[in-house]
Formats: sequence, structure tokens, C-alpha cells
Amino acid sequence: MILTSHIIISGILASKTQNYFLAAAIGLISHYVLDAIPHWDYLLDKFEFRIKTEKNFIKKKGFWREIIKVTADALAGFGLLALFVFLDKDANIAPLIISAFFGILPDAIQFLFWLTNWKFIEWNTTLHKFIHYLIYKKINPGFQSGTITQIAIIGIVFLILRGGI
Repeated sequence: MILTSHIIISGILASKTQNYFLAAAIGLISHYVLDAIPHWDYLLDKFEFRIKTEKNFIKKKGFWREIIKVTADALAGFGLLALFVFLDKDANIAPLIISAFFGILPDAIQFLFWLTNWKFIEWNTTLHKFIHYLIYKKINPGFQSGTITQIAIIGIVFLILRGGI
């Protein structure tokens, strides 16, 4: 899933707790659960391949275009999460932010592994690939259906926690 979805969903899920450790756990667990659901994502396999095979890819415009795209995605996620906080005055802001951070942490660790190839964080990439291939890669939805899936999940989580379902 894109970062916006991870940020919003993990933040909303933890918005009613007071427990920071539970908020962190919600963020991490929700990340992997959400990645198993068919969704649209960036072309990360291609990005990973280019980092590993193209000499000095980090110095090329393509790398920085991807960084800008991912940064814009994260900013959009936190911006929409701020809107949620504005709409839900009962939301606990600190656990919400902690959960949102931990909700995207596995993707940050994966990116760090691609750049550094540090073996002690390789477990995350292995787990990510396993979870993605459980369901998501078998169906591999396109942009439209994969984006609709993410929007629907955000809406359902929002409605459930607001008492609408």
C-alpha cells in the first residue's frame, strides 16, 4: 500500500488508545495486514532492482523523483490524518502519531535495506515479500481497483471507529 493508506489507517486504529506501546504495535501489525490485501503500489520491485543494479542510481534524477513521490505521499498521509484529528476531537493525538509512524516504519526499513544491504534488517524485506505474495501479488490489481481498495479500507476503518458501522 502507499504510505498515505498506512498512515491514515494505523493512525485511526490507534486514535482511541492511551497506550503508546499498543499504538506502536497497532502500527506495525496493521502495516503487514494491509500489505496482504490486494492494493495498488508504486513500482517498488523496479525501484529495488535499479538500486541494486544501476551504478550510481542514487545520484540520478530517477532516484530523486521517487524520493519526492514517496515524500509527497507521506506528507499527504499526515495531512489527511491531521484532518481526521480535526474532525474527531476525542482522538488521542500522541498514540495516533506513534501508530502512524510505526505504520510506515517497515517500508522505511525496507528502503534502508535496499540502500545498505545490512543483513540485520533483511528479515523485514523477507517478511514484506512473503506477505505481499500471499494474496496481493497473486491478484495484482491495477491502479484503479487497487486504489479503490485502499480508499474503501480507509473508509471502513473510519466508519467503524466513528460508530457508523
